[in-house]
Amino acid sequence: MRVESRRAEPISLLRVVDEALRRLHDPALRYADVGPVLEGLVASLDAVGDPVYVPAAMADLEGARREALTMTPVRRPDGTLEGALWHRPCDELCALAVDIIASQGGAVLAALSRLEELERRERSARRVAERLQDALLPSVSAIPETNVAVRYRAASREARVGGDFYDLFALPDGRVLIVVGDVVGKGIEAASHLALITQTCRALALQRLGLTELVERVDEQVRFQNEAVMATMWCGLYEPHSGELEFASLGHPPALLVRADGTPIRLTLEGLPLGMRDLSPDPPEIRARLLEPRDLLVLYTDGVVEASKDYLAGQRWLHDAIERRRDAPVEQLVDAVLDELLADAGHSDDAVLMALRRR
Repeated sequence: MRVESRRAEPISLLRVVDEALRRLHDPALRYADVGPVLEGLVASLDAVGDPVYVPAAMADLEGARREALTMTPVRRPDGTLEGALWHRPCDELCALAVDIIASQGGAVLAALSRLEELERRERSARRVAERLQDALLPSVSAIPETNVAVRYRAASREARVGGDFYDLFALPDGRVLIVVGDVVGKGIEAASHLALITQTCRALALQRLGLTELVERVDEQVRFQNEAVMATMWCGLYEPHSGELEFASLGHPPALLVRADGTPIRLTLEGLPLGMRDLSPDPPEIRARLLEPRDLLVLYTDGVVEASKDYLAGQRWLHDAIERRRDAPVEQLVDAVLDELLADAGHSDDAVLMALRRR
């Protein structure tokens, strides 16, 4: 079968090439869409009949020759064959237009292939990080004389896993180690850092250290093992039977203590974030409070108060939300407060909220 070539008009060719540049560089274009787009662009030349795009793995060059068709290769910029466009022979000007379209298609296929591979790797890494983070966030055990509840809310965006963490660890002497913090970073790196911090805190607390020495050695040990770690952290030692609470803050948002009569107290302390002790020789400030029956202690990460994009306003709204629910069971309180503060906020950071009420 003999297929005659046809002539194309220069102006129509320029329009098709311009349309090719526009459609092939559409940000919404996906890898699987490129073949049909190439077919449509070449078909709009009129002189080439009904073109067919075939991926490289399926390209039958001999078959194309037997059918007296022209095969225009679609190659990546590095020369790798992505596929082929089969079409009816046409004049030199038309063939040049097809070559331009095929060249642009090859470049776009290469870029989209790399992008989809990166997205696949990121999804895989995120799944690993999510599983690691879930494994590292402990279940809340019963604490004598105390009701406790904690919630972790992942950021509303899909892209990343954050570094927020918490721990409640009962020590042999009856005290409870309480930790809430936020690691700088995302993904597997952040999950590995939070594991290092929480396990170091537990190991040192088991040595019956005082809180001053405990937080100093946590900073020292964590930095010794990984100098890249930076985090804010609130750390406390709580004696449930007496209600005695000793606490320190390494650059973390202040805890809120609501007395049984409704009096709110912000537990503000001085202290540099973990990993920044070389900026000052002064140790973190240590304070103590006695939790009376029905007193409520609330700890949180900055994702709770920054969802509104206004940190100071977020602090006020958090205090107001807690005040309205201060007599509710702690499980209901943490759920309702997070629902209120994070609802429709499109928050871009993870959030931890912990509440302890002494019975």
